[in-house]
Amino acid sequence: KKMNRRTLILTFFILLCLPKASISSNLPDLGSPDLKDYDSQTETALGKAFSTALHKYYDLIQDPIVLSYIRRIGEKIVSETGQNRAFSFNVINNNEINAFAGPNGVIGIHTGLINAAKSEDELASVIAHEIAHVTQRHLSRRFEYQNNTSVASIATLIAAILIGSQDSAAGMATYLGGMGLSTQEQLKNSRIHEAEADYFGIQYLQDAGYNPEAMASFFARLSKSAQLYEFKPPEILLTHPVTDNRLAKARARASQVKTTHRALKTDSLRLIQIRLVHLHNNRPDNYQNLTFTPSEICYKQNLAALYKPNSQTKTNLSCIEKAIKKHPEQRLYKIMKANILAKEAPEKSEQYFKYLAEIYPSDFSILYYHASMLNKNGRASDAASLLTKLTPKFHYQYLLYSKLARIYANLNQTNKVYYYDALANYNIGNLKKTQYLINQAIKKTKDKNSKLYSHLQRIQSELIENKEETIK
Repeated sequence: KKMNRRTLILTFFILLCLPKASISSNLPDLGSPDLKDYDSQTETALGKAFSTALHKYYDLIQDPIVLSYIRRIGEKIVSETGQNRAFSFNVINNNEINAFAGPNGVIGIHTGLINAAKSEDELASVIAHEIAHVTQRHLSRRFEYQNNTSVASIATLIAAILIGSQDSAAGMATYLGGMGLSTQEQLKNSRIHEAEADYFGIQYLQDAGYNPEAMASFFARLSKSAQLYEFKPPEILLTHPVTDNRLAKARARASQVKTTHRALKTDSLRLIQIRLVHLHNNRPDNYQNLTFTPSEICYKQNLAALYKPNSQTKTNLSCIEKAIKKHPEQRLYKIMKANILAKEAPEKSEQYFKYLAEIYPSDFSILYYHASMLNKNGRASDAASLLTKLTPKFHYQYLLYSKLARIYANLNQTNKVYYYDALANYNIGNLKKTQYLINQAIKKTKDKNSKLYSHLQRIQSELIENKEETIK
């Protein structure tokens, strides 16, 4: 039997846990109590290396609105897990229908999966499933170095296998050195882990206010449509095998936890799918057959007017205001209005951005576009001040600090370009590049008596001495 990708990942972790002399055909059970979780320091290091690999080697969607949307769903579900641990949510620009949970709570969602979902409930169900893999520590096992294999190399391999850019079996063979290993027993453990992720994920869905029945219905629909794929089914069915028994258990679990379920006040999925099509060329197979509401058509037209340089379409503030009136809970129409105003009436847009920041304080896309407006209208210093003041309050800082670095490039302040680029890279776990950029910032800072120079030297010392010191 061909093992699925998640089984290979789990097997790989087990082998890393075992002393060299103990590796044999009798692999321990993944749930065995004698397999201790690896320590938090190793888990953190592996998670940072994994995050770095994602940003270094793969095409990630860096659209602030798409990222903010996915992260809102993720954080809403995480808040119901009862665990105080960090998660990060990334969007992979890949048309395969897939999602994955990597080390230390790094979650990846493919654009193909976003396009395949028919509702936010369905999309949330997959995110909840992946979060459950993390909360149940399905990928966390005590880690030991073997054959001088680095954390970065292992993290890169895991990313390649999970994302699907490398053949699973070939990747495993590379790291296992051709050792003869019997892994058939791990298949049942993979099925157990999928069932556990369903069990807890469905509870998280219910607690977060999503429809707990969405998980079974989404996987069932994908499984049914798999017969249309001539060469292979959707990737998610290979990494998350679906059986009649699994679907039956998921439906029973949903029935068990379900209380009164109310439809979401606002479902932004269609607008996110429209953004992926028109800004990132991610077009689902059935896109031409979809029908759109007048509000959605208005959103499409304004996307083209704002972000397509060669488009002959003009912005239409009037139709967006009608959409806001009809859908007062839909923040994406409001952010679109702010961006139209940024182009047509910057002074009005600044007030509107401030208003949006007050009603949606956790949405970093609003800060991003507010700073962009200021920068485009000759107020780079104001944009820099705004980002410098507000970026630290957000958990996801990579886009904001990267924007800040570009703004300082326009201001010809090279030392701050390096500094804020360093903060951006620290946020995604790239400590090696962070160290390099801090060193460059120190070299470019002429005033050796300035507070910035002292701050840079302190950070440099902390990175060298502690490796994991938090930068503030």
